[in-house]
Amino acid sequence: MSTFMTVLLAAVLVTAVAVVAYALAIAWQHALGDGAPLPLYGMLKQHGLSVGEASDEFGTQTLAYAMRRCVYCTYGGQCQQRIAAGQSVPIHCPNAGLFARLTQPRA
Repeated sequence: MSTFMTVLLAAVLVTAVAVVAYALAIAWQHALGDGAPLPLYGMLKQHGLSVGEASDEFGTQTLAYAMRRCVYCTYGGQCQQRIAAGQSVPIHCPNAGLFARLTQPRA
């Protein structure tokens, strides 16, 4: 293999690693958000549940998926405003099904 090909291959590899690192950094920054608690916590509180009680109710894995959906939702700011105003879950909420299960009578 020629020196040119080796350098070209190394440059492509470094570029690929840099792109992946940048994408991970952006995802991490998005996940951290502005430091405010997730809207999910406020919505659970409106339903009278703590995170621990919700974990018991739905299971840890389901709650973890709900948290992940909340972290990556683009409507987080709107949800925070709705929570502050005491309003219900927005229609476009990715966790609307979870909250619908909370409003159903429990056996």
